[in-house]
Amino acid sequence: MDEIKVSICVAYYNRSEYVKECIQSLLDQDYDSFEVVVVNDGSSDPLTGSFLDEIDDKRLKVIHQENTGFVGAIRTAIESSRGTYVAIQGAGDVSLPLRIKKQADVLDNNPDVGIVSCLFENVVFGGENDGARKKRGYSNCNNITADDFLAGSNPLGHGEVMFRRSLYDKVGGYRSYFKFSQDLDLWLLMIDHCKVEIIQEYLYERRMFMKDGVSTDGTKQFLQKYLAEFSRQCYHDRNKYGMDLVEQYGLHAGLFKYPNKNLSGLIASKCIHCMLHENVNDLNFYLRFSRSEPATLKLVVVLTLVKAYKTKLGKKIVPKFISIFKSK
Repeated sequence: MDEIKVSICVAYYNRSEYVKECIQSLLDQDYDSFEVVVVNDGSSDPLTGSFLDEIDDKRLKVIHQENTGFVGAIRTAIESSRGTYVAIQGAGDVSLPLRIKKQADVLDNNPDVGIVSCLFENVVFGGENDGARKKRGYSNCNNITADDFLAGSNPLGHGEVMFRRSLYDKVGGYRSYFKFSQDLDLWLLMIDHCKVEIIQEYLYERRMFMKDGVSTDGTKQFLQKYLAEFSRQCYHDRNKYGMDLVEQYGLHAGLFKYPNKNLSGLIASKCIHCMLHENVNDLNFYLRFSRSEPATLKLVVVLTLVKAYKTKLGKKIVPKFISIFKSK
Protein backbone atom coordinates (compact mmCIF):
# COMPACT_ATOMS: atom_id res chain seq x y z
CA MET A 1 0.00 0.00 0.00
CA ASP A 2 1.42 3.37 -1.06
CA GLU A 3 2.20 5.78 1.75
CA ILE A 4 -0.18 8.73 2.05
CA LYS A 5 1.22 11.98 3.40
CA VAL A 6 -1.99 13.99 3.85
CA SER A 7 -5.52 12.87 4.61
CA ILE A 8 -8.14 15.52 3.85
CA CYS A 9 -11.16 14.76 6.05
CA VAL A 10 -14.67 16.09 5.45
CA ALA A 11 -17.90 15.60 7.40
CA TYR A 12 -20.88 16.20 5.12
CA TYR A 13 -24.54 16.71 6.02
CA ASN A 14 -26.82 17.84 3.16
CA ARG A 15 -25.65 20.92 1.13
CA SER A 16 -25.81 18.66 -1.94
CA GLU A 17 -25.63 21.64 -4.31
CA TYR A 18 -22.06 22.33 -3.14
CA VAL A 19 -20.72 18.76 -3.07
CA LYS A 20 -19.05 18.68 -6.48
CA GLU A 21 -17.34 22.07 -6.20
CA CYS A 22 -16.10 21.33 -2.67
CA ILE A 23 -14.70 17.87 -3.41
CA GLN A 24 -13.29 18.86 -6.80
CA SER A 25 -11.32 21.66 -5.15
CA LEU A 26 -9.61 18.95 -3.08
CA LEU A 27 -9.00 16.57 -5.96
CA ASP A 28 -7.45 19.51 -7.88
CA GLN A 29 -4.79 20.12 -5.22
CA ASP A 30 -1.27 20.63 -6.58
CA TYR A 31 0.17 17.85 -4.42
CA ASP A 32 1.05 14.25 -5.15
CA SER A 33 0.41 12.34 -1.91
CA PHE A 34 -3.05 12.78 -0.47
CA GLU A 35 -6.41 11.13 0.00
CA VAL A 36 -9.85 12.61 0.55
CA VAL A 37 -12.07 10.88 3.12
CA VAL A 38 -15.68 12.08 3.19
CA VAL A 39 -18.27 10.92 5.70
CA ASN A 40 -21.87 11.41 4.58
CA ASP A 41 -23.38 11.80 8.04
CA GLY A 42 -26.90 10.51 7.39
CA SER A 43 -27.85 13.38 5.07
CA SER A 44 -31.62 13.78 4.76
CA ASP A 45 -31.07 15.04 1.22
CA PRO A 46 -30.48 11.89 -0.88
CA LEU A 47 -28.64 13.91 -3.53
CA THR A 48 -25.73 14.47 -1.14
CA GLY A 49 -24.86 10.77 -1.09
CA SER A 50 -25.63 10.34 -4.79
CA PHE A 51 -23.35 13.17 -5.86
CA LEU A 52 -20.53 11.86 -3.67
CA ASP A 53 -20.86 8.38 -5.17
CA GLU A 54 -20.78 9.79 -8.70
CA ILE A 55 -17.25 11.17 -8.25
CA ASP A 56 -14.88 8.59 -9.71
CA ASP A 57 -11.40 9.11 -8.29
CA LYS A 58 -9.24 6.53 -6.54
CA ARG A 59 -8.03 9.20 -4.12
CA LEU A 60 -11.57 9.66 -2.79
CA LYS A 61 -13.10 7.46 -0.10
CA VAL A 62 -16.78 7.97 0.77
CA ILE A 63 -18.34 6.56 3.94
CA HIS A 64 -22.12 6.60 4.45
CA GLN A 65 -23.37 6.36 8.03
CA GLU A 66 -26.33 7.14 10.25
CA ASN A 67 -26.33 10.70 11.56
CA THR A 68 -24.06 11.23 14.57
CA GLY A 69 -23.40 14.96 14.34
CA PHE A 70 -20.23 16.71 13.22
CA VAL A 71 -17.88 15.39 15.90
CA GLY A 72 -18.88 11.77 15.37
CA ALA A 73 -18.58 12.15 11.59
CA ILE A 74 -15.20 13.88 11.55
CA ARG A 75 -13.83 11.36 14.05
CA THR A 76 -14.97 8.57 11.71
CA ALA A 77 -13.26 10.28 8.78
CA ILE A 78 -9.97 10.66 10.65
CA GLU A 79 -10.08 7.11 12.04
CA SER A 80 -10.67 5.80 8.49
CA SER A 81 -7.76 7.76 7.02
CA ARG A 82 -4.05 6.91 6.96
CA GLY A 83 -2.11 10.10 6.29
CA THR A 84 0.74 11.40 8.43
CA TYR A 85 -0.96 14.79 8.39
CA VAL A 86 -4.71 15.47 8.70
CA ALA A 87 -6.31 18.39 6.88
CA ILE A 88 -9.86 19.43 7.77
CA GLN A 89 -12.22 20.72 5.08
CA GLY A 90 -15.56 22.33 5.81
CA ALA A 91 -18.55 20.90 3.93
CA GLY A 92 -19.24 23.14 0.96
CA ASP A 93 -16.04 25.16 1.40
CA VAL A 94 -13.33 25.46 -1.25
CA SER A 95 -9.58 24.95 -0.91
CA LEU A 96 -7.38 26.79 -3.39
CA PRO A 97 -5.00 24.55 -5.41
CA LEU A 98 -1.85 25.23 -3.35
CA ARG A 99 -3.41 24.91 0.10
CA ILE A 100 -2.38 21.32 0.87
CA LYS A 101 1.12 21.63 -0.60
CA LYS A 102 1.98 24.80 1.29
CA GLN A 103 0.64 23.54 4.60
CA ALA A 104 2.38 20.16 4.26
CA ASP A 105 5.63 21.94 3.43
CA VAL A 106 5.40 23.88 6.71
CA LEU A 107 4.99 20.66 8.71
CA ASP A 108 7.74 18.92 6.72
CA ASN A 109 10.24 21.70 7.39
CA ASN A 110 9.29 22.64 10.97
CA PRO A 111 9.11 19.66 13.34
CA ASP A 112 8.08 21.89 16.25
CA VAL A 113 4.98 23.10 14.38
CA GLY A 114 1.99 20.83 14.96
CA ILE A 115 -0.85 22.96 13.57
CA VAL A 116 -0.76 25.02 10.39
CA SER A 117 -3.47 27.30 9.06
CA CYS A 118 -3.75 29.99 6.38
CA LEU A 119 -5.70 33.13 5.62
CA PHE A 120 -9.23 32.65 4.31
CA GLU A 121 -12.21 34.48 2.89
CA ASN A 122 -15.69 34.29 4.39
CA VAL A 123 -18.27 34.10 1.60
CA VAL A 124 -22.00 34.46 2.33
CA PHE A 125 -24.39 32.09 0.57
CA GLY A 126 -28.08 32.94 0.79
CA GLY A 127 -29.85 35.90 2.36
CA GLU A 128 -29.62 39.57 1.45
CA ASN A 129 -25.81 39.54 1.60
CA ASP A 130 -25.47 36.63 -0.83
CA GLY A 131 -22.04 36.61 -2.44
CA ALA A 132 -20.53 39.08 0.00
CA ARG A 133 -16.86 38.43 0.76
CA LYS A 134 -14.80 39.36 3.77
CA LYS A 135 -11.12 38.54 4.12
CA ARG A 136 -9.95 37.05 7.41
CA GLY A 137 -6.39 37.54 8.61
CA TYR A 138 -4.30 37.11 11.73
CA SER A 139 -1.04 39.03 12.01
CA ASN A 140 0.45 37.13 14.96
CA CYS A 141 1.20 34.27 12.58
CA ASN A 142 4.34 32.72 14.09
CA ASN A 143 3.98 33.24 17.82
CA ILE A 144 0.55 31.90 18.71
CA THR A 145 0.14 30.75 22.29
CA ALA A 146 -2.71 29.57 24.49
CA ASP A 147 -3.38 33.22 25.37
CA ASP A 148 -4.56 33.85 21.82
CA PHE A 149 -7.27 31.21 22.21
CA LEU A 150 -8.11 32.14 25.79
CA ALA A 151 -8.57 35.84 25.01
CA GLY A 152 -11.79 35.18 23.13
CA SER A 153 -10.57 35.58 19.54
CA ASN A 154 -9.85 32.21 17.97
CA PRO A 155 -7.07 32.82 15.40
CA LEU A 156 -8.00 29.64 13.49
CA GLY A 157 -11.13 29.16 11.42
CA HIS A 158 -11.24 25.34 11.53
CA GLY A 159 -11.91 24.16 7.97
CA GLU A 160 -8.58 25.51 6.72
CA VAL A 161 -6.40 23.75 9.34
CA MET A 162 -3.90 20.89 8.97
CA PHE A 163 -2.27 19.11 11.91
CA ARG A 164 -0.06 16.14 12.71
CA ARG A 165 -1.90 12.87 13.28
CA SER A 166 0.54 11.97 16.07
CA LEU A 167 -0.46 15.14 17.93
CA TYR A 168 -4.17 14.48 17.39
CA ASP A 169 -3.79 10.94 18.76
CA LYS A 170 -1.75 12.18 21.70
CA VAL A 171 -4.52 14.46 22.99
CA GLY A 172 -7.38 12.10 22.16
CA GLY A 173 -8.90 14.01 19.25
CA TYR A 174 -12.22 15.80 19.01
CA ARG A 175 -14.37 15.33 22.11
CA SER A 176 -18.04 14.47 21.66
CA TYR A 177 -19.01 16.66 24.64
CA PHE A 178 -18.43 19.74 22.47
CA LYS A 179 -21.28 19.75 19.96
CA PHE A 180 -20.05 23.22 19.00
CA SER A 181 -16.64 24.86 19.61
CA GLN A 182 -15.11 21.40 19.21
CA ASP A 183 -12.30 22.99 17.22
CA LEU A 184 -11.38 25.45 20.00
CA ASP A 185 -11.36 22.59 22.50
CA LEU A 186 -9.03 20.60 20.23
CA TRP A 187 -6.61 23.52 19.74
CA LEU A 188 -6.49 24.07 23.52
CA LEU A 189 -5.71 20.37 24.00
CA MET A 190 -2.88 20.64 21.45
CA ILE A 191 -1.42 24.10 22.06
CA ASP A 192 0.93 23.20 24.93
CA HIS A 193 2.50 20.42 22.85
CA CYS A 194 3.37 22.29 19.66
CA LYS A 195 3.74 25.57 17.83
CA VAL A 196 1.10 26.98 15.48
CA GLU A 197 1.81 28.72 12.19
CA ILE A 198 -0.57 30.65 9.96
CA ILE A 199 0.54 30.96 6.34
CA GLN A 200 -0.01 34.58 5.33
CA GLU A 201 -1.72 33.70 2.04
CA TYR A 202 -5.37 33.28 1.13
CA LEU A 203 -5.64 29.57 0.41
CA TYR A 204 -9.19 28.84 1.55
CA GLU A 205 -12.75 30.00 0.93
CA ARG A 206 -15.06 29.45 3.89
CA ARG A 207 -18.75 29.40 2.99
CA MET A 208 -21.28 30.84 5.42
CA PHE A 209 -24.65 29.23 4.67
CA MET A 210 -27.61 31.31 5.79
CA LYS A 211 -30.13 28.45 5.62
CA ASP A 212 -28.42 26.02 7.99
CA GLY A 213 -25.23 27.53 9.38
CA VAL A 214 -24.51 28.14 13.06
CA SER A 215 -23.95 31.83 12.32
CA THR A 216 -27.63 32.32 11.44
CA ASP A 217 -29.20 30.37 14.32
CA GLY A 218 -29.35 32.33 17.57
CA THR A 219 -29.78 29.29 19.83
CA LYS A 220 -26.87 27.48 18.18
CA GLN A 221 -24.72 30.59 18.54
CA PHE A 222 -25.65 30.81 22.20
CA LEU A 223 -24.65 27.20 22.87
CA GLN A 224 -21.50 27.63 20.81
CA LYS A 225 -20.35 30.55 22.96
CA TYR A 226 -21.19 28.72 26.17
CA LEU A 227 -19.16 25.73 25.04
CA ALA A 228 -16.30 27.98 23.93
CA GLU A 229 -16.05 29.45 27.41
CA PHE A 230 -16.31 25.99 28.94
CA SER A 231 -13.45 24.74 26.73
CA ARG A 232 -11.34 27.59 28.12
CA GLN A 233 -12.30 26.61 31.66
CA CYS A 234 -11.22 23.04 30.84
CA TYR A 235 -7.82 24.30 29.71
CA HIS A 236 -7.27 26.16 32.99
CA ASP A 237 -8.44 23.14 34.98
CA ARG A 238 -6.01 20.82 33.19
CA ASN A 239 -3.13 23.14 34.01
CA LYS A 240 -4.22 23.54 37.63
CA TYR A 241 -5.51 20.06 38.51
CA GLY A 242 -4.07 17.79 35.81
CA MET A 243 -7.56 16.90 34.59
CA ASP A 244 -10.60 18.76 33.32
CA LEU A 245 -14.26 18.26 34.13
CA VAL A 246 -15.08 16.53 30.83
CA GLU A 247 -12.42 13.91 31.56
CA GLN A 248 -13.71 13.53 35.11
CA TYR A 249 -17.50 13.70 34.70
CA GLY A 250 -18.18 13.21 30.98
CA LEU A 251 -21.65 14.39 29.94
CA HIS A 252 -22.29 15.79 33.43
CA ALA A 253 -19.29 18.14 33.28
CA GLY A 254 -21.41 21.23 32.62
CA LEU A 255 -22.99 20.94 36.06
CA PHE A 256 -19.69 22.25 37.45
CA LYS A 257 -19.20 25.22 35.10
CA TYR A 258 -17.78 28.31 36.80
CA PRO A 259 -19.65 31.67 36.65
CA ASN A 260 -18.28 33.61 33.70
CA LYS A 261 -18.32 37.38 33.07
CA ASN A 262 -18.09 36.89 29.31
CA LEU A 263 -21.35 34.94 29.44
CA SER A 264 -22.93 37.73 31.49
CA GLY A 265 -22.17 40.06 28.61
CA LEU A 266 -23.56 37.56 26.09
CA ILE A 267 -26.82 37.20 28.02
CA ALA A 268 -27.16 41.00 28.31
CA SER A 269 -26.68 41.40 24.55
CA LYS A 270 -29.24 38.68 23.80
CA CYS A 271 -31.79 40.33 26.10
CA ILE A 272 -31.30 43.71 24.42
CA HIS A 273 -31.80 42.11 21.00
CA CYS A 274 -35.01 40.41 22.18
CA MET A 275 -36.47 43.64 23.56
CA LEU A 276 -35.66 45.53 20.36
CA HIS A 277 -37.41 42.84 18.31
CA GLU A 278 -40.26 42.29 20.79
CA ASN A 279 -39.42 38.62 21.20
CA VAL A 280 -40.71 37.84 24.69
CA ASN A 281 -40.32 34.06 24.46
CA ASP A 282 -36.60 34.26 23.66
CA LEU A 283 -36.18 37.00 26.25
CA ASN A 284 -37.52 34.70 28.96
CA PHE A 285 -35.28 31.93 27.68
CA TYR A 286 -32.10 34.00 28.07
CA LEU A 287 -33.18 35.42 31.42
CA ARG A 288 -33.01 31.95 32.94
CA PHE A 289 -29.25 31.92 32.45
CA SER A 290 -28.69 35.31 34.09
CA ARG A 291 -29.15 33.76 37.53
CA SER A 292 -26.03 31.61 37.22
CA GLU A 293 -23.62 34.25 35.84
CA PRO A 294 -21.89 37.18 37.61
CA ALA A 295 -23.91 40.37 38.12
CA THR A 296 -21.77 42.64 35.95
CA LEU A 297 -22.74 46.30 35.53
CA LYS A 298 -23.98 45.69 31.99
CA LEU A 299 -26.11 42.73 33.03
CA VAL A 300 -27.58 44.58 36.04
CA VAL A 301 -28.55 47.53 33.83
CA VAL A 302 -30.12 45.26 31.24
CA LEU A 303 -32.05 43.30 33.87
CA THR A 304 -33.42 46.61 35.19
CA LEU A 305 -34.53 47.48 31.66
CA VAL A 306 -36.15 44.06 31.32
CA LYS A 307 -38.13 44.63 34.50
CA ALA A 308 -39.40 47.93 33.09
CA TYR A 309 -40.02 46.33 29.67
CA LYS A 310 -42.42 43.84 31.20
CA THR A 311 -44.83 46.63 32.14
CA LYS A 312 -47.43 47.92 29.70
CA LEU A 313 -45.76 51.31 29.34
CA GLY A 314 -42.27 49.83 29.30
CA LYS A 315 -42.97 47.79 26.16
CA LYS A 316 -43.29 51.09 24.30
CA ILE A 317 -40.58 53.12 26.01
CA VAL A 318 -37.71 50.65 26.61
CA PRO A 319 -37.08 49.64 22.95
CA LYS A 320 -37.02 53.31 21.94
CA PHE A 321 -34.61 54.10 24.77
CA ILE A 322 -32.30 51.23 23.72
CA SER A 323 -32.40 52.31 20.07
CA ILE A 324 -31.44 55.88 20.95
CA PHE A 325 -28.67 54.71 23.26
CA LYS A 326 -27.24 52.30 20.66
CA SER A 327 -27.24 54.96 17.95
CA LYS A 328 -24.98 57.26 19.99
